[in-house]
Amino acid sequence: MHDLLHDLAMFLARDFYCRIEEHGKTEDVTALTRHMSYESLSHLIAENFASISKAESLRTFFPGNTRFHFNDMDGVACILISKLKYLRVLSFSSHTKLDVLPDSISELTYLRYLDLSRTSITTLPESLCDLYNLKTLILYKCLLLTMLPSGMHKLVNLRHLDIWNTFLKEMSGGMSKLKQFHILSYFTVGKHENNGIQELGGLLNLHGTFAIKKLENVADVKQAESATIIDKKHIDRLVLQWSSDTQTKRDILDNLQPHNSLKILAIEGYKGTIFPNWVGHRSNSNMTRVTLESCNNCCKLPSLGQLPFLESLRISRFGQLKSIGMEFYNNEGDIVSFPSLKTLEFWSMPYWEVWHLSESEVFPQLSKLQIDNFPMLKGDMLGHVFLRIISSLSNASKVLKLDISEEYEGRSQEMSLKGNTLSIKGCASVVQLLVVSAMSNNHLCCLQEIHISRCWSVLCFPGNCLSKSLKKLTIRSCSNLEFPQQQQQKNDLVELRIENSCDSLISLSLDAFPSIKILEIRRCLNLESISMSEPSHDALHCLTIYYCQKLVSFLEEGLAAPNLTHLNLSRCPKLESLPSDMNTLLLNLHSLNMEGCSKICKLQERGLPLKLKELGVGGCEQQLRGLLSMANLYSLMELTILGSSDVRSYPEVGSLPHLPSLTTLTLAYFLNLETLECNCKNPLFATLFLKPRFWLKRL
Repeated sequence: MHDLLHDLAMFLARDFYCRIEEHGKTEDVTALTRHMSYESLSHLIAENFASISKAESLRTFFPGNTRFHFNDMDGVACILISKLKYLRVLSFSSHTKLDVLPDSISELTYLRYLDLSRTSITTLPESLCDLYNLKTLILYKCLLLTMLPSGMHKLVNLRHLDIWNTFLKEMSGGMSKLKQFHILSYFTVGKHENNGIQELGGLLNLHGTFAIKKLENVADVKQAESATIIDKKHIDRLVLQWSSDTQTKRDILDNLQPHNSLKILAIEGYKGTIFPNWVGHRSNSNMTRVTLESCNNCCKLPSLGQLPFLESLRISRFGQLKSIGMEFYNNEGDIVSFPSLKTLEFWSMPYWEVWHLSESEVFPQLSKLQIDNFPMLKGDMLGHVFLRIISSLSNASKVLKLDISEEYEGRSQEMSLKGNTLSIKGCASVVQLLVVSAMSNNHLCCLQEIHISRCWSVLCFPGNCLSKSLKKLTIRSCSNLEFPQQQQQKNDLVELRIENSCDSLISLSLDAFPSIKILEIRRCLNLESISMSEPSHDALHCLTIYYCQKLVSFLEEGLAAPNLTHLNLSRCPKLESLPSDMNTLLLNLHSLNMEGCSKICKLQERGLPLKLKELGVGGCEQQLRGLLSMANLYSLMELTILGSSDVRSYPEVGSLPHLPSLTTLTLAYFLNLETLECNCKNPLFATLFLKPRFWLKRL
């Protein structure tokens, strides 16, 4: 609401509405006041109730966003109820000090709405049941409340009873007399005739979300049938819950069939061995979400593949389930199974060994498949399932994320397919199947990008598995993956990144990557040389070699990459030489980083018209002086200097040349630096970074 409109509304309603804030004045309350909200009852107590008692015809007493907990809340409630006899709306929400509702509550004969949510109420007085006009009773998060008054059946006008997050042991008797019920959070089945499940038979107007708890107290099929759940057509979410380990007859669940307008179904703790036919029957055409949980005796899943609009399915803690077979799909002819399913989750399936997929199309819209704790399900079977699901994905929605977590191995595994990008973390056997075998299969022939990480097992990555469509390949933390060192056939990779992987890789030839634009090799522990026999490599733009401690030889015959703009040679302490055409490469470079390559001391020529904007140097003093003495660094904007522990004064490193465009200077690892005199007089210089920070105290 606009401020002006708000002020106008407040002006017009000033005689009838009153809001008492923390530092407000209760003098604003008059005999005309009908509706009052408050921010803190402490202020009301401090002013006593003399002012509030003026509003004898008050209709609404409601808290704002109060977090105040008055110690004598029980006394406050008694005073309010005794003075305000015409209240229609009364709320003590969030006052955790309120643990007793006075018997005088019955004097509020006009009360329609009572909110006791988030209070410490332990019991409700029987006098509450005399509120004939009460329509809404909110008991949300009354965690200490375990029983309702026995006379609840007298509240014949009650339409809304919110008891979510309470722990009622059973319902009071005669609830079937409350014909006006629209919202009832849940019904706890009792063991007596007047509070059994048959009491639900008369509540035909229930709406929204409804749960039935302690179904183990249903004695026979006749009681379940008398609840007439199938006639409650306004319920859109139904939860059926068993709490104990008593054996459940299938016929009892069969007679709890809901109306086919139901959208969300959850079955928890069912102890039968098989599900009745109505669970998953195609007549439930409005069902969008199904959860089956803690059904430890079930050995078969219901035929959920027939539900045409099912979008989310979660199955967890099935202790006896060993196989998912054709009954899960139950498709007839060429009918697609799970045509609308987007999310499929399996949790805690300790004995699950086999997963059969239907021969017809399955899961065409699946976007997330999550599997957690499946110690008996083999990785190769998962790979075949994943590949089979990929083949069924519709072209319009080719997005699939597979999360796999095996607690017994202590490592999470994930796979995801988004468009033409496949990402795999862990899942060594699946990597072998998907990346190697699938390349000869049309299912993944259009993949353009593959990311593989955290596959610790020994894997063979033959050279012929890189398809022509593949453009980007990233391998991280796969030390035992055998990358093809010699490829008979050139590939079309545009980006290749290898990090902390491929320990068997000793020599890498760039001849197999004629189209490569970005090449990054990081932490390849045994890489010794990089070679190229082709006369030119026109596609290469960005080259990074980082922390390859055994790298000795780097293209001594020349790189011949006329379009190279970014070159990073860092932390390669054994690297002795640069490409013979390094001075030619410098002409087009925008970024050069040569930190930590202590054996490379200088370049052969000076005075080149360089385009460098970023420069990182260091590792030894000779290299530092040599690179900084290069003339024509007029475009340089960022400079990083990697120091050494024997440098104590920055001028000893060598004065900076004239750098008119420099904006950022970073000095790193001058661990014993004591004097810093940086005289950069160019007007653009703005930022100085000193890394790491712990040595700043020396300056």
